[in-house]
Amino acid sequence: MIYKLDDNYFVRSLTLEDFDSEYISWFQNQDITFYNSHGKFFKTKEWFKSYYDELNIENKVVWAICERKAGHIGNISLSNISFINRNAELSIIIGNKSHWGKLVGFKAARKIIFHGFNKLNLKKIYLGTASSNKGMISLAKKIGMKKEGLRRNHIFLNGNWYDCEEFGILRDEFKYN
Repeated sequence: MIYKLDDNYFVRSLTLEDFDSEYISWFQNQDITFYNSHGKFFKTKEWFKSYYDELNIENKVVWAICERKAGHIGNISLSNISFINRNAELSIIIGNKSHWGKLVGFKAARKIIFHGFNKLNLKKIYLGTASSNKGMISLAKKIGMKKEGLRRNHIFLNGNWYDCEEFGILRDEFKYN
């Protein structure tokens, strides 16, 4: 365990064994991947193995989100880490839909942001999402991110164009208690 989120949830390193579970199927489920590119280009198990092999590169932090009984239920990451600009991009996927709406994404996001600011010495963490992704927009606001911009007609989803809303939080704005 890297960090405990509460009595039921924790985050840990992604393991090779995770790829033998339901993990790969999350990225083929159109409900789970609706707001990201994973459901557009399907990947083989070999692709995921290659992804796993690249986790030791120091431009990303990827954690498995786990529940004590269900095991691995999602991932959260800081990617595109720039140690020159001191920033990183936040992403999250909860692949086990029975854990949607239980605040586990919020708890994991707060923990990885804490880690980014206090362990990686980042200055800013940001994300971008489709204007129709109410869940991610709500999460961004709930963790204290501020809306920084809008990229018009930037995301194509199921035959429609959506604006991309950009959010960010600076280290001195983040309240972790």
